[in-house]
Amino acid sequence: MRTSGRVRALAIVVLAAGIAIGTAAGGATYRPPVHSGDDFILAADFHVHAAPGDGSLTPSALRDEAARAGLDVIAITNHNHLAEAPLVAALAAANDDRPIVLLGQEVTHPTYHLIAVGIDRVVRSDLSVADAVAAIHAQNGVAIAAHPTRSFSGYDDVALGVVDGTEVAHPERLEKYRRQYIETFGRARQLNPHVAPIGSSDIHNSLSIGQCRTFVFTRERSARGVIEAIREGHTVASDERGRLYGDASLVARVHAAMPKVRTDPHRTWRRAALILTWVGVAGVLLF
Repeated sequence: MRTSGRVRALAIVVLAAGIAIGTAAGGATYRPPVHSGDDFILAADFHVHAAPGDGSLTPSALRDEAARAGLDVIAITNHNHLAEAPLVAALAAANDDRPIVLLGQEVTHPTYHLIAVGIDRVVRSDLSVADAVAAIHAQNGVAIAAHPTRSFSGYDDVALGVVDGTEVAHPERLEKYRRQYIETFGRARQLNPHVAPIGSSDIHNSLSIGQCRTFVFTRERSARGVIEAIREGHTVASDERGRLYGDASLVARVHAAMPKVRTDPHRTWRRAALILTWVGVAGVLLF
């Protein structure tokens, strides 16, 4: 009992330290998006997991992290549910100048994962890719092939011919998977010249939001403008090494405009605060 009490006391100290460090690291400052001609270039991450659900941070906290990462748009995409929908709706109702938060879902099937962005109802996960895409389009959303490696047999030519975008940039340690994302995007482009190149972080429990990102060309800074830009293929994907994928003319405009990058000078401290907080919470619950 004495040992348990000491561990619990230590856990409370660790939790308090995490909260204190996170608070001291400061709030988020959002900078307006850059322009290129008549277009905004919005930096976006369309594959983000949140609490309640598959991630450790709430949509509100993720929006702050997005601002620190120099993002203008994020999509909350938990696996096969929309439990976070009320929280996302509250952020959308604020209608302020901070990053746009879109509601989405990672439709998770044994033969494919598919990102649905801009939906308000759960998309069934027992459908073929083509049928899932049709269900997403019926809600005026867009469908993005998530980390489409060769192991996902659902991404045949029929499927790649109807998706609105594919993740060509996704954090990966193995080069073979990077090549497969590029190959899949090339196949999709042959079937649909307007398919959008997408870069996403797929974060669950880290502060690496926007590690890979998508630059969206749109005439208006709005959820509607973002969805329409993906549908028309007006995007450029960027991987964690800064390599860009997409139409040469749009890539050149991204280079010329120099869109925002991470603006958080306290990233290391914030990461430490997150780790300490979760270790502290776990310790309190266990002991």
